[in-house]
Amino acid sequence: MVHRNKIDRTVDILLEIASEILNKKSLLKINTKRLEGLGYTKTEISYALNVLLEKNPQAFKRKKKNIDASTRILNKDEKNLFSKEAFKDILLLQAIGIIDQNDLNELIERIIIYFGKNVNQSDLRNIVNNMIGSEEIFDVDTGLRLTLRRDEKIH
Repeated sequence: MVHRNKIDRTVDILLEIASEILNKKSLLKINTKRLEGLGYTKTEISYALNVLLEKNPQAFKRKKKNIDASTRILNKDEKNLFSKEAFKDILLLQAIGIIDQNDLNELIERIIIYFGKNVNQSDLRNIVNNMIGSEEIFDVDTGLRLTLRRDEKIH
């Protein structure tokens, strides 16, 4: 059976646990009961953690800061595309490794094309959910992905 992800609450879950991720808590110490109390299902929580580990395998490992890593600074016009709350979400998503610089560029392009104006927190979360899940098709029985991501190549 093949399942195509719909827009879900993955980003909401990841932002709920962002502080735990940034504090490098163990994956086993993430407070999933709190998330369940907020109305998220075990499946949604599991999927969100899988997305996190797929996008950032080092999320829960202590490591030295990479001083050579560059950071993209948004210009005034780009910054004005986001509400303050949405911009805070972008910073958190970058900090936990869900959005990289290429994703940020794609996000800005989508906002300019589809919105052309300031997006709020809810719109941003929907766009990011769509970016990280819309093209993913996987076999529910085996758990194998059936599609390539934009940065993957067939060798």
